[in-house]
Amino acid sequence: MATACAGGTAGAFVFKSSPNHSLTRQQRRRVFWGLAALCCVAPGVFAWLGYWLILPFAGLEIGLLAWVFAGLRHHEGDYESLVIEDDVVTLEWRAGGRSERREMNRKWARVECDCRTPGRSCRLCVVSHGRATEVGLYLSDEDRLELAATLRSKLQA
Repeated sequence: MATACAGGTAGAFVFKSSPNHSLTRQQRRRVFWGLAALCCVAPGVFAWLGYWLILPFAGLEIGLLAWVFAGLRHHEGDYESLVIEDDVVTLEWRAGGRSERREMNRKWARVECDCRTPGRSCRLCVVSHGRATEVGLYLSDEDRLELAATLRSKLQA
């Protein structure tokens, strides 16, 4: 999900994006326990038939499932934000519990968009004083190219 809007002081440009989490926390819990139950029922039937060696593998399967869902929960609050206001470009992001903030002078900031093939696998960065910060991580390639054009026009204004 990405939004771009004018907010704050008149003339400020604000861009915010975050990953699309299609399931709520409660729905993720239900999916996990449903899959865990499924991972227990089938091996339970085989164990009842005498093939009990399947049980440790079912436990490993549930453990792996729990590890994957914990990773999803860890990235629940990820976001990125870019604000251009007056002569300051402010970038903020949170990825996996780690938050950072970087401020740049608008006059020195430039936009670099590197695509491996035309319009595909694009990487969008805002660069100032030799430090590049990637933006648009949660966008499609087409949206990254559109954001790059918007940022170039906003930084030159």
